[in-house]
Order: sequence, then structure tokens, then C-alpha cells
Amino acid sequence: MLRLSISLLAVLLPALLTGCEPGTTASGSTSESGSAGLSLQLQYNGAALTCDSTLNIAGKPWALQQFQLYLSEFSVNNTPLLLDPTLPYQQANIALLGAVCDGNALNSRGNWQLKFASALPSGSLSFTVGVPQLRNHQDPLLAKTPLNQSDMFWSWQQGYKYLRLELAGKASDKVNSPQANAWALHLGATGCQSASVLRAPSKACAQPNLARINLPFQRGQTLQLDLAPLLHGINMSADNHCMSDINRLSCQTLLPRLGINGKALGWSMQ
Repeated sequence: MLRLSISLLAVLLPALLTGCEPGTTASGSTSESGSAGLSLQLQYNGAALTCDSTLNIAGKPWALQQFQLYLSEFSVNNTPLLLDPTLPYQQANIALLGAVCDGNALNSRGNWQLKFASALPSGSLSFTVGVPQLRNHQDPLLAKTPLNQSDMFWSWQQGYKYLRLELAGKASDKVNSPQANAWALHLGATGCQSASVLRAPSKACAQPNLARINLPFQRGQTLQLDLAPLLHGINMSADNHCMSDINRLSCQTLLPRLGINGKALGWSMQ
């Protein structure tokens, strides 16, 4: 019996160690069948960005409070790709990535991993930052994950927040309120017309604000987003938030950098 147990352990131990090895699913496998996984790494000036990182913007220190975004409509070489719908945070054609900071840690809603229904081949990878129009206006209380997160939703009329970035000033300020040391960018559709905010529009919004990203991809690479090019030169203040309003000066700078009628900045494959 002892000899049998030792033999069984010798068979199982390598498999257990392989399953626990960090990074084995984050950026793909090098097996012949390819990998169905792809991770997103958030960066600032080329360094990994986490909840306890300090972002030096215009000489002031800032901390990440929340970064989440919806990615949808994946394809490689113009061939549609489906996600694995059995996993949390994703359906067949849409996924929610990112996290909300809780102290210096990522809370239980954090997710930085995409998993596709089949192996992800090398080629020209394309995806949309945002929620497709046909699914953008619904009741989040009845929606399935990941479209049921209420803080990523504006209203039936406007739909979802495609991307939510919120920062907080790290320096103490005894004069200004906490709100004065906060800054936010929320990307979503605008110019949506309906009878009320509780009604879905009957036609597409005037500004859908959906950004299409195209990147050359090789098996084993990681999807990266560096926030530094996006935030460069932005005046971080409470009265300079961007809620996708094209009439605000901050949005006139940020929206093109996000890929709305401009070239999206910060995206790469490494």
C-alpha cells in the first residue's frame, strides 16, 4: 500500500505543480494546439500599474481607484472569435476586465484574463472597447454577468460605461474636500434619444463612442494598455472630469486618444 501511494504521488505531483505555476495561463501556452487565454496588463510609463502604485501626473501623485472596461467583438484576420461563456466576467462576445481597488489590493471583482472558446491564433487581432449598440440599452438587474454590474451602467437611455477610470490624489489636502482630489474618465455613448432615461432609444446614439483596436498578435504575447499616453498633459481636477461629453475640453483631448475619431494610444502586444 505504501509503495502504491508513493507511485501515485509521483504521477500527480508534477501535474499539481504545473497547475500552480504562476503565469501559465496569463499570456498563453506554447503547445502545438496554441492557447485560448490572453491577459491584459495595465501599465503607466511602461511599468505595471497596481492599486498601490503612484502615478506622477503633472508633478502630483495619484493612485488608482478603479479601472474597468468592456471588450467585445473579437476577431483575428477578420475571422470572429468567441469567448468561453462558462466563465465569470464574460459572455460569448463580451468581457469585463479590470478591478476596483480596495485599500492596496484588488477586490473580488478583479479580472484581467480573457479566455476564448478555441485556440487563439497568431495574426491581426481586433476588438472593440465598448458594448455593441444592440446590447447597450437593457435592464442591468436582469442582465447576465458581466453586464449586471450596476456601477458600470448609466441608464437605459445612455447604456453602459464602456470604460471607467477613477484616480485619487495621494497627497493630503486640508483645504480642499476629498472630491477636489479626485478625477474620473467614463467612456460611453452620448446623444441617445428616448422618451425618458428609463427608456431605451429606438435608434443608435448620435455618438456611439465605440473604439476599434487592431494589433498584430503572436502566440504567447500579453495585451498591454499604458495609461501614460492617454493622460499626458491632462489637468487633473474635480471640474475637469470627462463623462464622454464632446463639449468638454478634457473630453475633446481624451476621446481621440481612446480611439474615438482618432488613433487609440497606449495599446500594444508584448
